[in-house]
Amino acid sequence: MKVIAVVPLLLVLLAVPAAADPMRVERTDPGHLRALNRSSLPPEVIPPRTRYVRSQAVYSLPKGLDGFTRYDAALSRLCQRGAFGQETDGFYWARTPDKRYGVAFSGGANLSDPQNKRKTGQVYFFDGQDSRCNVYVGEQSKLMPHYVGP
Repeated sequence: MKVIAVVPLLLVLLAVPAAADPMRVERTDPGHLRALNRSSLPPEVIPPRTRYVRSQAVYSLPKGLDGFTRYDAALSRLCQRGAFGQETDGFYWARTPDKRYGVAFSGGANLSDPQNKRKTGQVYFFDGQDSRCNVYVGEQSKLMPHYVGP
């Protein structure tokens, strides 16, 4: 009889931990919450955009700058420091028999002038765009007969 009494006691003891432990909840796999794995997708290739900038001659001066321009020491010093110059070196240029000069206009075409030193009706000729920069200033009205259109 003792064996019969032990069996129900064993069943009760086995059932107690099961009753104390509530039913387990199924959890979502953490792998579901991550971002998509893009390594399996082919990389999108964007071809680089090449920007072609064509420089153009705007003045043809057969006798050079003599009589059309004057040397400006103050603007030359600013140009040597990088405070007055061409946006793109040689984008506009003037043709002379001995040299090629970069050109910028007072209206702002190809001119970098953060200190606002430009004057209306002027054309600026640049000999170099570095620490040896020389700036020559000419009247646009005098230079118009030598203008070479695009």
